[in-house]
Amino acid sequence: MGVKAPPIPTHIRRLGKHGVQILWSDGHRSEYTNHHLRRHCPCATCRQRPSRALPVIGAGTEELYPARLSVVGRYAISIQWTDGHDTGIYSYRTLREICPCERCVPPPGAGPEGRAEAAAKVTVP
Repeated sequence: MGVKAPPIPTHIRRLGKHGVQILWSDGHRSEYTNHHLRRHCPCATCRQRPSRALPVIGAGTEELYPARLSVVGRYAISIQWTDGHDTGIYSYRTLREICPCERCVPPPGAGPEGRAEAAAKVTVP
């Protein structure tokens, strides 16, 4: 039996100034709010920040959203934020792991079984 290929995005689009939607090759749909994506930014600066403190590069008070989404090779997307931050490269694996939908995240109080079941649904080799 062959190894099943991990799901990859078939369509990526901004949802106005509110978030990003990804349609996956296995039929799954993920919708990420801007805050969720920025909170999970994988760049070194964001990974070393204190929790609950978004590094805002620009000094404006405008709403924070992706100004540009770019595909990086065959494995990731890069997001340029409206505050100028653009060093985070979100791998497809990371994006699938942080999917906030009900199918991927167990309800509060689901216990270890619910978390294990949700994780098994989105495991990307």
